[in-house]
Amino acid sequence: MTELDAVLRYSELLILYRDLLSDAQKEILDDYFCVNLSISEIAENRKTSRSAVEDAVKKGKNKLDEFEDKLGSLKLLNQIRELKAHTKDKEIISKLDEMERTLRHGI
Repeated sequence: MTELDAVLRYSELLILYRDLLSDAQKEILDDYFCVNLSISEIAENRKTSRSAVEDAVKKGKNKLDEFEDKLGSLKLLNQIRELKAHTKDKEIISKLDEMERTLRHGI
């Protein structure tokens, strides 16, 4: 997996599981994966050490991986996208869109 693929994956995991994280984890992971701030920039903004931010990112990634291993929402989301790409039936696509929305906003 390339670095870009990893960033995209964790960005999606963060969207899916953000409500299961602490406020501090959400903020740090948002800054790192979504806003694309460096470890140094996050540390400076939060008035903390680089090592504290590195540790928070590592722990946050581990948490997101744990949630995905247990719940599988991203895997299911990717399966829905795959099904949508291979069907032309508008009713089925509509149902798959509804399932996708529920996954993204229902946790």
